[in-house]
Amino acid sequence: MEGYSFWLVLLAAAILSASIMQMQARAGHRLALDCRRLKSEIDLLQGRLREKEARIDRLQRNLAELLKWRSRAAELEAELKAAKQSQEYLSAARLHFLEDSLALHEKETSSKFLATIPSSGASTAGAHTGGRGFEERLQRMLEEADFEVVIVSPWIKRQTWNRISGELKRFTRKGGRLRVFTRGSSSDYALGLADDICGEISAVGGDIVLVPRLHAKIYMADRRQAIITSANLTKGGTEGNYESGLLVSDPAIIKDICDFLEEMAAFAS
Repeated sequence: MEGYSFWLVLLAAAILSASIMQMQARAGHRLALDCRRLKSEIDLLQGRLREKEARIDRLQRNLAELLKWRSRAAELEAELKAAKQSQEYLSAARLHFLEDSLALHEKETSSKFLATIPSSGASTAGAHTGGRGFEERLQRMLEEADFEVVIVSPWIKRQTWNRISGELKRFTRKGGRLRVFTRGSSSDYALGLADDICGEISAVGGDIVLVPRLHAKIYMADRRQAIITSANLTKGGTEGNYESGLLVSDPAIIKDICDFLEEMAAFAS
């Protein structure tokens, strides 16, 4: 009986040992599978990481190239602005205009009548004047300006200025020179005749010339054409009052206007 028990114990130990070995084998197999799967996932992640690193490298190269071109563009813009403000450029542009004026002298009149008719909105002024409204023509003149814009208006209201400030900002950003002659009177501001927009003029890159006794109203572009008018840059001047003026392009008149502006600038405060 004791021998039988011994063999039973031995058999149980063998079965237990075999079970343990089988469990270890299965665990080892699962561990190997997990290791292979983990290695595969690591390889996949490493591949994705390399792709992202390559993409980041490309983006960095593109950014460096973009910054280089942006810097060069800024340099070219500054050079263009300086060139457009040089006396040589102004003289060449003036000569070109004179040549064009001589060629077209027999085909086109050198002056046109402009007017402002009181209306419920600025957009209807052109309709009342056969497409010759003051503000409409001023906007077109600013859009066509290449190197110089001069605004002479004793009284300027912010609301009206804002209607042309966007075009003026685009003009100065491409190298154009803007000069604004105005009264700049604190008493005018207090009475509501005008608004202090010196900050806005500077913000679009314009030069301010203060002329306390100013009463003239002139708007000139590129020393090619000018509007001589009774209209200020105010709501009344562009849509509320009866205003009239002339759009002129005669070289002799333009020269007289330029001389007048320089004389005013010399005695400005």
